[in-house]
Amino acid sequence: MLDDIDIKVVPMRDKITAEVKRYKQFQQMLLGKEEKIAVSSIDIRNYAKFILQEGGIEEKRDFLRYLKSTVSLNKKKVCLV
Repeated sequence: MLDDIDIKVVPMRDKITAEVKRYKQFQQMLLGKEEKIAVSSIDIRNYAKFILQEGGIEEKRDFLRYLKSTVSLNKKKVCLV
């Protein structure tokens, strides 16, 4: 379902991009590698999936607040309207 969602909403996309960059910088510090940090749309989608699966309540609320679609629950299934 997340693959169909438009995450081009500027505030959320910027927030996710900043968080992915921060994570990659931390990873570089641990591994001792110096490479240019590039954030692709795949990274952003994977991080959004991670937020919905493993994130805290506040992170999930922030993410859902910035979606263009309406989220509804119908017969125990989450749908985007």
